[in-house]
Amino acid sequence: MSRAPSPLPLKILHCADLHLGYETHGRLDPATGLNTRLLDFRRSFDVLVQRALADDVDLFLFAGDAYRTADPTPTQQRQFAEALRPVVEAGIPVAMIVGNHDHPVSFGKASSIDIFGVLDGRVDVFTRPTFRAASEPEGPIQTKSGPVQLVALPWPIRSKILARDEYRGKTPHEIRETIETYYSAFVKTCAAAADPAVPLVVCAHLTVQGSELSGSERASLIAHEPTFTVAQLAPPGVDYVALGHIHRFQDRNAEAFARGDGPPVVYSSSIERISFKEHDAEKGFVIVDIDAGGEPGRRTTFAFVATPARRFVPIQIDATEAEDPTAAVLAAIARHDIADAVVRVRYRIGEEQPAVDESAVRAALAPADTVAAIERELDAVERRQRTVVRRDTSIAEAVSRYVDQHETLAKVKDDLVAAALELEREVDEAA
Repeated sequence: MSRAPSPLPLKILHCADLHLGYETHGRLDPATGLNTRLLDFRRSFDVLVQRALADDVDLFLFAGDAYRTADPTPTQQRQFAEALRPVVEAGIPVAMIVGNHDHPVSFGKASSIDIFGVLDGRVDVFTRPTFRAASEPEGPIQTKSGPVQLVALPWPIRSKILARDEYRGKTPHEIRETIETYYSAFVKTCAAAADPAVPLVVCAHLTVQGSELSGSERASLIAHEPTFTVAQLAPPGVDYVALGHIHRFQDRNAEAFARGDGPPVVYSSSIERISFKEHDAEKGFVIVDIDAGGEPGRRTTFAFVATPARRFVPIQIDATEAEDPTAAVLAAIARHDIADAVVRVRYRIGEEQPAVDESAVRAALAPADTVAAIERELDAVERRQRTVVRRDTSIAEAVSRYVDQHETLAKVKDDLVAAALELEREVDEAA
């Protein structure tokens, strides 16, 4: 009597938060006519795609936020489509869920990634909670190594919920509770109905309680989002939870997984840095291996793979005791590897000290890819003085000076400067 063949191991590439369209700290590339930051994101995504092909993965899993906004430019859409094409042409099935940056505010409009669902190839785009399994009409996702059951949990779109009569009168808190209850029950129901012999993956663009932020996310906004526990997203039977939305790589179930109790619950991280708040965060994606012949919930291994993300180097100098402040600033710069990096220099000197020679500082920063700012931080006496902005003052310096005189804004200084630079770029493009 012949025995049935053992299920083949399953290999998945899990990535998220591409965020094409962030062009702050970039410049025009004369060779392509594109912003250099767009080229940075494309380079990292190309590395990711080449790894998918080299490892001959069974499934390409994208956990949301392809673009910076829900209305990407044709150039940004073309860049994403061109980068993804080799995966589709290789016959690798692609599963994508809609993230918060992908979906439009207005009810009824298509998301920014809906187009990929009609492209040639095996591309599935999930805009609502969906279960792909043998018990469902569309069945599981078929790969060359066998089927995969998928619970897709895209970003909950409030406009769709509020369009239903029974929810129109609910408060934001009640809407949040409704989403949390529905999503949790949906995952639990799917896991109970899943075939234990077939790998089961949850893919979600959500916030998990206790997640460590990378710095570019706005904690104030995340605090008001639907939030889930590990147990709600990883009930018994789930082999891997692929997360997007938080930009720092982490396994939210690491300790339990190490004990053999439950699956990895992993944020893959974003693939490029967005701001100086992420200067110390690794960027990349995750390769997941599931032994389909093993015991559900204990048959998964995974590895983080770094992308060649552009380095951000913040340099902070207190030169208030230096006889030669310029020499002190130059010495601090020399201690950092700034080659091909986005660099920001902030220095502090006293009112009575000689001014720093910024031309010498810029010369020292020549190896950098981009100089984001060279800023003098004012001492307490100068902060009480009125902000003075000259015609030749850069927008970054002007915003910095304003913030330095308002201590309540200190925590959001980087965000305000970045937003000002982004507005300046958009005005320049419209001119």
